[in-house]
Amino acid sequence: LDQVQGYHELIEDLNKDLSEITGFAAVSAQPNSGATGEYAGLLTIMRYLESKGEGHRNVCLIPKSAHGTNPASAAMAGMKVVVVDNDDEGNIDIADLNAKIEKHRENLA
Repeated sequence: LDQVQGYHELIEDLNKDLSEITGFAAVSAQPNSGATGEYAGLLTIMRYLESKGEGHRNVCLIPKSAHGTNPASAAMAGMKVVVVDNDDEGNIDIADLNAKIEKHRENLA
């Protein structure tokens, strides 16, 4: 817990300094791209669902053609990955998507 508080202070100080240096009213150090942003977003979704008493909704549908970080981020966020098939051209197989939605409807995140 002490380290977390220290990290928060460090980030706040950095944001303040960068704001002064650049002349911007404010800056943000939030993760906003790539696997880091993806992971942060999935954690946010999971915490939101837990706050509503819906922590059982942990299934994440991911296309078979997705980048490798997609299922990895979902698994790291505590989600169950369910892969959705693709057609011959790499598009999402809509029939498979609908079948997976129906099968997992009570637990979709």
